[in-house]
Amino acid sequence: MAAARLCLSLLLLSTCVALLLQPLLGAQGAPLEPVYPGDNATPEQMAQYAADLRRYINMLTRPRPRPMCPGQDGAYRQI
Repeated sequence: MAAARLCLSLLLLSTCVALLLQPLLGAQGAPLEPVYPGDNATPEQMAQYAADLRRYINMLTRPRPRPMCPGQDGAYRQI
C-alpha cells in the first residue's frame, strides 16, 4: 500500500512540475508573440518591437515543405 501511495504521489508531483514548466519553456514549434512596449516607449524600444514583430510574422508565414505521398506508379509526388 505504501508503494502504491508513493507511486501515486510521484506521478502527481511530476504532472504538476510538467504543467508548471510548460509556459516557461514555451512552444518549441512556434515563436512567442512580442509584447507591445506601450505608448510611452522610447524609439529604441519601438524599433526593437518592430524588428521582433517582423521576425514573428516571417516565422508564421514562411513557406513550409509539402508532404510527399506515393503516386500510383510507385513514385513519390508532392501533394
